[in-house]
Amino acid sequence: MTTFFDTNVLVSVLNEEERHHGWAVKQLEERKAIGPAIISDIVYCEFSIGMENQDAVDAAVYTLGLERYQCPDAALFRAGIAFKLYKRNRGTKSNVLPDFIIGASAEVEGVPLVTANVSDFRTYFPTLKLITP
Repeated sequence: MTTFFDTNVLVSVLNEEERHHGWAVKQLEERKAIGPAIISDIVYCEFSIGMENQDAVDAAVYTLGLERYQCPDAALFRAGIAFKLYKRNRGTKSNVLPDFIIGASAEVEGVPLVTANVSDFRTYFPTLKLITP
């Protein structure tokens, strides 16, 4: 079974001092054993912030055994709908759109998302299966 991974899980996998390190490593290993572990373009982008250069990002993605996913228009549109609803509900954070793209990608593909960030996903993607600590 294919599984999408959120950026926070990858950060936890690579950093032993992260609160969810053990859980994240276990999830990555277990999910890869039953199917592809996928990251969307936006996760690649967010993940790259902590890296020295593109070669380092690509090496980490390869080493972790992750596959890339390009967001289809349906996922991008769904993310926009979720963001509009968030704003209509008087959401004040300005950084949720990447999370909505990640959640919409998993939802459109009908696959679970491994994340330590539950709040926005549960509210705006109620049918999305979340794998959380």
